[in-house]
Amino acid sequence: MSNAKRVTETGYYEPYAAYSRTLRTWLVAYGIGVPVLFASQQCFSKVIAKPEVVCPIAVLFLVGVGVQIIVALLYKYTMAYLYLGEGDPPFKQTRRWRASYWVSEQMWPEMVFDLVSIACFVMATYNLIIAYAYC
Repeated sequence: MSNAKRVTETGYYEPYAAYSRTLRTWLVAYGIGVPVLFASQQCFSKVIAKPEVVCPIAVLFLVGVGVQIIVALLYKYTMAYLYLGEGDPPFKQTRRWRASYWVSEQMWPEMVFDLVSIACFVMATYNLIIAYAYC
């Protein structure tokens, strides 16, 4: 393998990993921090007293955070299986390794998971602002 090819293959990984970690951290922090921020406001106690208003908002924030936790677990175990295959070449013949390799080569699942979280947070934030405006 030429040096140019090695640089091309590895040169983008670190920025990708940094952006991926940063985005996941921000999404989880937002999904936890925004509800806590609003719940700490005195006026918001009226909204919290209305389960028909607060439950859908809470569910949307929980789903957004939950999706990020699920994707982190998925990729953690995907990478673990790929790592096991490096030290045990026969393991590369298993369905687990092949499925993990397939997942690691796809970009669209990560995009879908992130967009689902963002959509949940946008809807939850919108509903939270509306509820807060009427308290």
